[in-house]
Amino acid sequence: MQRRILIGALAASLVAATAVQAQDKWPSKAITYVVPFGPGGTTDVLARLVTSKAGRRWAPPS
Repeated sequence: MQRRILIGALAASLVAATAVQAQDKWPSKAITYVVPFGPGGTTDVLARLVTSKAGRRWAPPS
């Protein structure tokens, strides 16, 4: 029983390793952040702060 679990875990780790290599760098295109409330409110201010920090973190290197 333990041998089957070990073989299954090994196979799963090999499949996961190849899947990670096949992926493109994320995000590969612009992200649209939709805020369902009007401008000037608390939700708008928080959304602008979040997108500002995320944009700096995810920006492609120059």
